[in-house]
Amino acid sequence: MNQKTTGYLFALGAALALSSSFIFSKSALNHVSMIQFGAVWFTMGVVWNSIWFFGRRKYRGFSVNTKKKLGVALLIAILEGVATGLFYLAIKAMENPAVVSFIGNIGPVFVTVIGITLLKEKFKGAQLAGILITIAGVFVINFRDGAFLGFLDPGAVYVIAASFFFSLATISGRKFRAHLEPELMSLIRTVMLALVFVVLIIISDEPVRFAGSVWRDLALGSLFETVLTIVFAYQALRRIEATSTSLIISSKGVWTLFLAWIFLQVFPTGVQLVGGALTLVGIYLITKSPRASQKSRIKS
Repeated sequence: MNQKTTGYLFALGAALALSSSFIFSKSALNHVSMIQFGAVWFTMGVVWNSIWFFGRRKYRGFSVNTKKKLGVALLIAILEGVATGLFYLAIKAMENPAVVSFIGNIGPVFVTVIGITLLKEKFKGAQLAGILITIAGVFVINFRDGAFLGFLDPGAVYVIAASFFFSLATISGRKFRAHLEPELMSLIRTVMLALVFVVLIIISDEPVRFAGSVWRDLALGSLFETVLTIVFAYQALRRIEATSTSLIISSKGVWTLFLAWIFLQVFPTGVQLVGGALTLVGIYLITKSPRASQKSRIKS
């Protein structure tokens, strides 16, 4: 199996792992509060990340530029931590995690705009169309009661805010990529979130006695979200282009749709499916490689 094929499989694995974590988290959040969920989910995430981090001895490469690497990891961990908290608030607020995933496709819009503004990245004509189509898709997804609610739905607000912070983390990762250590960042992010929610659960005095099925959902979901998604995504980035990785991972909405239908017995409305499809088209245009466009023009 060549590097490119392996990269595509890793990116697909990241999309499936992320989609699965949406389903497990929604299933758990149907039975527990956000504070209970966060305390257990991220504490288990610390366990999974620690096993990966220390088991594979990822700390060995930090002897060079330690302060810079720690600073970059801390910055991105804070941004991703805020984004993650907002994202799970959205999953708690909205009935179908597939809809959350589709709205989350607005993230590449933020990445593109911020990248052009701050990093002086070049702007492609197709990206403007992709941005407009993605935003239109978000409005369509939130069409209810004869009105386009757009960004006014509380769940949508959480997702969009989360996507913005994830985008800031992505831009920071691009800017400081020479000093970025993904495994260290993931561990710090998970530890910070675990500490916040453990403090909250102590203050609120909420119990952590759940049914066995809830513990299963929390354990498996945290493993998929806090470790496997990140590992698969970065393994993909080592083998294929970032645009290809981003596009494949954006298919998470489709996988979440089917998983939610099978395991949660919820399915988006026709209008939400149209909106989700628009966001996928928009992501394709935003991430489309100019080289691929040139090849297609030559063939035609």
